[in-house]
Amino acid sequence: MYSKYRSYLQNLAYQNWVKQGEESGTVGQGLRMEAIEIKLEDVGTLDAGIRYQTYLQDFGWQAEVQNGQTSGTTNESRRIEAIKILLFGNDVADLSVWYQAQCEKIGWMNWCRDGEVAGTAGGSLRLETIRILVLPKNIDLKVSGADGFKQYVKAPEPAQPQVSGNHGSKSGNIYLAVGHGISQDGSWDSGCVDGNYTEADLMLAIGKVAVAKLREWGLNVSSDADTDNDKNIIVGVALANSLGTDIYISLHCDYNAAPSGTLPIIYPGSDSGMNLANCVNNAVMARMGIGTRGVIQEGDQLEVNTTDMTACIFETGSIRADIDILLNAQAYGEAVAQGIYNYF
Repeated sequence: MYSKYRSYLQNLAYQNWVKQGEESGTVGQGLRMEAIEIKLEDVGTLDAGIRYQTYLQDFGWQAEVQNGQTSGTTNESRRIEAIKILLFGNDVADLSVWYQAQCEKIGWMNWCRDGEVAGTAGGSLRLETIRILVLPKNIDLKVSGADGFKQYVKAPEPAQPQVSGNHGSKSGNIYLAVGHGISQDGSWDSGCVDGNYTEADLMLAIGKVAVAKLREWGLNVSSDADTDNDKNIIVGVALANSLGTDIYISLHCDYNAAPSGTLPIIYPGSDSGMNLANCVNNAVMARMGIGTRGVIQEGDQLEVNTTDMTACIFETGSIRADIDILLNAQAYGEAVAQGIYNYF
């Protein structure tokens, strides 16, 4: 079994298919990669596939695609900045997918594997070339001390003391949902779990602080944080729609193998959703010292495709990599509230 892939490049369109570690793209020509297709060859009857996700200029993280589908854009002049690739299926347990990005102003970065982010984000740098390999899991291509991914974050302005007097009068109606909790069948859904920590408990603590601060600053908030996370997603969305709120925001954290960083999810093409995601993201990054994995535009998430208002699912970080940050519920809740306040 081996990898096969081709890229769509600025001015050159689709390149020929290459395989197993060969370069797809250009080096030294200043041309951006705009789309990519990846598949597995010589699979036979094995249960094996490959899925991948690209981070695009202006759009952030795109929905995941698989097995030769196109990730990125064509004829829109948008650069790919980063990529994640992962094998799936019952017959890939002993295999890893390795990939290496060559990026503007940086050159070849370190090898990444199995869902790690390769490339850059936040620096407006184009991904120009990529190599992809499927290898036995016991082989390690990483070079000590080299970066496979770089996150560029603009240095925040010096923080001002945040007291209620600094927040002028604003009007706005908000529905803030706490991730997981009561499920549709009435059972308790903890969400992702890592040791003694659960997503539902962590988000409830952050949500309670955010709701209290928003109300303190004069905004109208409805939330299942008031009732210890007793509404499932369908009930929460229906309530928000019936109340006619201006925005819907749902707090979550990512599973224990996820990399560090926030990950907002919005409905594809929603300018107001992107604005909301960026407002909350910027406030959280500035106050909490956490990075971001970008913004995903994904249309199959119930909380963004059945809401009648601007909506954002806000992944606050990884339950393992970011646990120290997530446990600071007071500061994180205030940061979320500040971002929402800035939106209005």
